Amino acid sequence: MINDNIHSLISPELEKVLKSCTHLPSLPAVALRIIEASKDPDISLHEVAAIISSDPAITVKLLKVANSPLYSQRRSLNNLREALTLLGFNASLTIALSFSLLQSLGSDSDHESYWKRSILAASIARLLGERLHVSKLEDLFLASLLQDIGVLVIQCIKNSPYPHNEHHYLKHSERAKLEQDFLGVEHSVVGAWLLSSWKLPGYLVNAVLNSHSLNMSDPALNTVNSYFHYCLNLSGNLADIWLDENPSELLLSVLNVTKKVLVYDETEFNQLIVDIDNALPEISNMFQISLVGDYEREKVLNEARELLLERSISAIKQSEDARRYIESITDRVEQIEKSSRIDHLTKVYNRQHIDKLLETEFEEANINRWPLSLAFIDIDDFKVINDTFGHLVGDEILKLISDFFSKNIRETDILARYGGDEFLLMLPGSTSDITKTVLERLLKLYIDEVILDVKDIKISASVSIGIATHMDKHNFDNLKDFMTAADEALYKAKAGGKNCLSIY
Repeated sequence: MINDNIHSLISPELEKVLKSCTHLPSLPAVALRIIEASKDPDISLHEVAAIISSDPAITVKLLKVANSPLYSQRRSLNNLREALTLLGFNASLTIALSFSLLQSLGSDSDHESYWKRSILAASIARLLGERLHVSKLEDLFLASLLQDIGVLVIQCIKNSPYPHNEHHYLKHSERAKLEQDFLGVEHSVVGAWLLSSWKLPGYLVNAVLNSHSLNMSDPALNTVNSYFHYCLNLSGNLADIWLDENPSELLLSVLNVTKKVLVYDETEFNQLIVDIDNALPEISNMFQISLVGDYEREKVLNEARELLLERSISAIKQSEDARRYIESITDRVEQIEKSSRIDHLTKVYNRQHIDKLLETEFEEANINRWPLSLAFIDIDDFKVINDTFGHLVGDEILKLISDFFSKNIRETDILARYGGDEFLLMLPGSTSDITKTVLERLLKLYIDEVILDVKDIKISASVSIGIATHMDKHNFDNLKDFMTAADEALYKAKAGGKNCLSIY
């Protein structure tokens, strides 16, 4: 039974192609037994041991994991029962399932580079999860191991968007763009579709589905599962550092993301790279695969050290005397820049500045696959107010409305005066549902609070709001189309009456 959410993301035509493919990856018999066992809350140690021991290779690997530095045992474990007792039923079944899938799906030599990256990403995710005290490390490992399984599916279908030249190296971002252009979805969706068809646990299907969506503003992410989500999302990018021919650019970009997501500084990030590198021999030994050569390892460590050194030198150069001099110049420049980007009447950003911010945020949303929302806020019948009470009163209403929204929006949101009586609110990282909730709250507050007293006459200026979101339910080809959509939603809101809100 395919999850309804996944079903809605895949077109009927693509689903038909996937179902008709005769070379799709399939689950081995032992994996099916493990999945069924994981659903049984009353399963016994004897039953778990019987399932795992039916495959000697998996039994050996489970013992190797139990005796590895991952679990820091003082004495060697010699039998499966001891290993199961140490690891616990759920962890043992998850580890066994991971090895079963690797053993079955990873045997094709044509996919060796794919599985190298998957094993490396999964191991990195587990290492990160351990540092961040994620509770279900084995679940995190399995989710990271399978996060890109959609790539294997897409390679199987007729007219695959990937280059036919097996020696052509595709970066992950390049692969995702090809998938989106030719199939309308990325491999994370296809992978979730496959796992759902295998009837794997819901947490695993959803983890793979969202494995390439680093949405830090998602209210569904609490402190516990947000770290699970972040480890999963960061693992692939971190793995690519050791697999890319030029790791320096990747190091810098991943450093910036890690600083934002995990609040790591340069030293902590450098230590993370060292810890991952130190773990590589043990990971290779555990999975009996050569993940990264010594030359590549040394290259990454050198690049990481240089990056840390550059940042350190840059910090040292900012001595106290130099800082005071720079600050004096910076203050003057900031005052000039601020004056050039602020609307002098309402004291919020002007159109020229918000246009620049929009271009930057739209590009960032495309690169990082995170949502971006816009809301046009227009004063209803503003010309009538000007004609009736005069332009000075109109100016007071504009200031009152800008003050209201400036005080009540979130710190991450950005307000600007976009036209005579029109404001634009940009909400980076906010989905359509989050934006709707935020604007409905603001509109209710606005109706209750914003009233102007002019010569003992109470003037209440209603507003109409149109919303559009990019990288959520809609993906727009360009910024112009995105803004046109928000504008269309505004006209729809105006047609609905006073103080109305509409979503594209």
